[in-house]
Amino acid sequence: MPEALHFEPAAQEAPANALAEACVIGSILLNNAAYDSVADVVKPEHFYHTDMAEMFRLVQGEITAGRKVSPVTIAPQIRASEYLGAEWQAKNLPRIISAGDVRMAREAARSVAACWVKRSIQSYADEMRARAANSEATADDILTEALEHLEALAKGADASRPAVSAYAAGQALMEETNANWQEGRYLSGLDTGFAELNNKIRGFRPGAMYVVAARPGMGKSAFALSLAVRMAQRNGRGLFWSGEMSAEELMGRAIAAKVRMPLDMVLTGMDDREGQPERVLQRDMARMVNASIALKEIPLSIDDREGITVPQLLSRARQMKRSKQGLQFVVVDYMALLRPSAIARKSGNRTTEMTEISADLARMARELKVPVIALSQLNRQSENREDRRPMLSDLRDSGAIEQDARCVIGLYREEETLRTRLSSEGQLARNANEAEAAYEKRRNEFHAALERSKGKAEAIVLKNRGGRTGIVDMLFDGPCTWFRDVNDGERSEAW
Repeated sequence: MPEALHFEPAAQEAPANALAEACVIGSILLNNAAYDSVADVVKPEHFYHTDMAEMFRLVQGEITAGRKVSPVTIAPQIRASEYLGAEWQAKNLPRIISAGDVRMAREAARSVAACWVKRSIQSYADEMRARAANSEATADDILTEALEHLEALAKGADASRPAVSAYAAGQALMEETNANWQEGRYLSGLDTGFAELNNKIRGFRPGAMYVVAARPGMGKSAFALSLAVRMAQRNGRGLFWSGEMSAEELMGRAIAAKVRMPLDMVLTGMDDREGQPERVLQRDMARMVNASIALKEIPLSIDDREGITVPQLLSRARQMKRSKQGLQFVVVDYMALLRPSAIARKSGNRTTEMTEISADLARMARELKVPVIALSQLNRQSENREDRRPMLSDLRDSGAIEQDARCVIGLYREEETLRTRLSSEGQLARNANEAEAAYEKRRNEFHAALERSKGKAEAIVLKNRGGRTGIVDMLFDGPCTWFRDVNDGERSEAW
């Protein structure tokens, strides 16, 4: 065991590991190849002791300049350094060399970086304590700033993750592929809960971000909840974040779909379909209660905190991932309702804000190794086209959303599109100077098209990295706000 160096801090000082710092530098001096194993883990500022930080900087400078470095070649720079000097060299360089162990260099570097993270947390905690006591900033602002700072630390620590060789990545993939082959599984990700959607995208792959996009009124939230409930049934616990609906209203939709009753009846317990509000029948009330009890078997957690940031959502998701139940997927309803960081808000640029949110969600998926299904609005361009089906170019606020997403699914309901052309009285507007016969023909054709489109929906796979694109036909139950597989039929179980 190497002798403890003289600059090892006392127990009450800030977190540091003097032996690890010496091991990193000593290993590089013994074998320059050790630098490649630590370069992505530590930087000079990660070292606690000023002299060791300076020593690492000198060694790093020589190697990055393409020169070999050894105890002999580095000696002149040590003597010339204002932080080190000849006396320091005589006393400490031999001890640093004796602490070197090329086999342990990367592990030592991780210890140095971990101590730096702990010191940074301590320092920032002191700063936040002072701000909370004296600042005029709101509690929400202070909390958001703290979370952003901690998230930045987490991203910095992630830099220590080693690169994976092509061979190792290929072998890992073949293990997964072979397991699927042995079991006869055609899904490469989590079961979406919808057979036809599974056939098209082969499930939601862990570590990827999926975007569901549509114009208002097409049923984004209904589709997201339908996915979440059915996925939780088949795959395990999920997290559903809603920025505009309470947990109670969301579960009201699930209950309405289960008992096949209009949502407003489930939310109020009143039936006004005959024009006069009356209490629902006792048997219907019992069905709703039973459906609410059945939700106990759906491992889905609802987060309805409005206006939170991605780091706040990630913090909760991390806790769930570490718990015994684990975490299989995250649904975000919807991206534009998440709050960007203070820095992005200061830019005053919505594109910058959405670019940050999109990148953070994609990063969250990779870190947690779960699929993140995020909802997004489409811009108005589609409304200016004859065919109003969504296109990738219709994604709102940021082109980064398309780039970050593994798959983009556009929702379209012809019924909703046609209904927007009706007046408030439910009539089709008559064109100027349009003859009666021509109007009557156009009106009949319109209502025939409306009748054909009732209860139908399309999930259009606009982008699918490494997979197929195209239309997945679905059914939409408007009164109950729920999506179903077209092959299951409109009377099939919601969940």
